[in-house]
Amino acid sequence: MKHPGRTWILRFCALALLLTAAGAVGDGRGAGAGAGPRDSDAVMGTGVGMYTDSSVANQVSSFTINPKTVSCGVGTLSPGGEVSGPFAMLMYATRMDSYTVDTEAGEIRASGRMRSITKVGSAVVEDTEHDFLAVASAPVAHGGFDQAVHAGGARFDVHFSTPFWDRYNPMCTPSTIKAGACRFGGELLMGNVFLPH
Repeated sequence: MKHPGRTWILRFCALALLLTAAGAVGDGRGAGAGAGPRDSDAVMGTGVGMYTDSSVANQVSSFTINPKTVSCGVGTLSPGGEVSGPFAMLMYATRMDSYTVDTEAGEIRASGRMRSITKVGSAVVEDTEHDFLAVASAPVAHGGFDQAVHAGGARFDVHFSTPFWDRYNPMCTPSTIKAGACRFGGELLMGNVFLPH
């Protein structure tokens, strides 16, 4: 007896492997994946993309950073409806206090207030506002800076603290630049941090 769900999963995995192999022999840009000649001056001094590392339980996470807003989304597979999967989090700026583009250091820094909504299954475990510091960094030839940024390609990190996400939460990855805060972030899988030359 055929199992349609299993067949679909196997086809999806095969396609993912083919696409991964094709990407490995692509243009070799690595950092700033997906960036290229189509990028215009309109996006300079901003960032957009997807990242991952252990701070988001190695889930693929999205972000935007520009003078009007900063956002970050973390999630995994979901059946839809009220259930957003085992864990999901949405963060977006409700107020921007500062926005600095530093081409010498190869970074963009933004700070202000942010709303964070954390869900486990169908339950909202926290919906709160808090201060944030977001750092988006591009690869820098001279090595850049040491704090919470890059040894490799472009990356994004947001540093924050809430009643749920504090240093005593075992799921919190401690911030390296904001005492007592947590960090979500990682090296970019797709997208770029666009800095003027």
